[in-house]
Amino acid sequence: MNRTVSYLLGPELAWVLMLVITGFLVSRSEPISDAEKEQILTLGWFLPIIAVLLSFVPLFWSPGSQWWWLLRIGFVGIAGVFYMSGQICGAVDFHDSRNSGVGSAYMLFIMLGFLFLFGGAFIAAFFFLTKWNFIPVLKWGLIIIGGFSAFMGLVFWIASFGKNAAS
Repeated sequence: MNRTVSYLLGPELAWVLMLVITGFLVSRSEPISDAEKEQILTLGWFLPIIAVLLSFVPLFWSPGSQWWWLLRIGFVGIAGVFYMSGQICGAVDFHDSRNSGVGSAYMLFIMLGFLFLFGGAFIAAFFFLTKWNFIPVLKWGLIIIGGFSAFMGLVFWIASFGKNAAS
């Protein structure tokens, strides 16, 4: 792979793609019903996890210093988690006392994203320091956790279609 292309296919691209997908899911219908607001909040539990996991994928083809790539993943991940959580929670406004839960959801989504971001960075740093081959661990970790998160997000999102506007 060309060195310039491999630098462009970094964690920033993964976050941009996930933010575009989140923006599409958030703005798919205006005005938004209460059931759709619940769907968006349900997706908020899974989208930051999937985005963080996708930001580690460029370590498969990263040229140059792995520490530089880990620093890029960290900076973009912090900004992406904040922006994605704000994008998700900004679309939800119940116009009543349930809005207090939206602020709590914002903090929970940020904490969940940071848990996976810093956990992944710690694991990657461990493999960098010990000089172990981390590619199989990263690949299977992404497949298992990412697949489970995507599956559960899809299940909970589809299950929330049965809710009516009165609930």
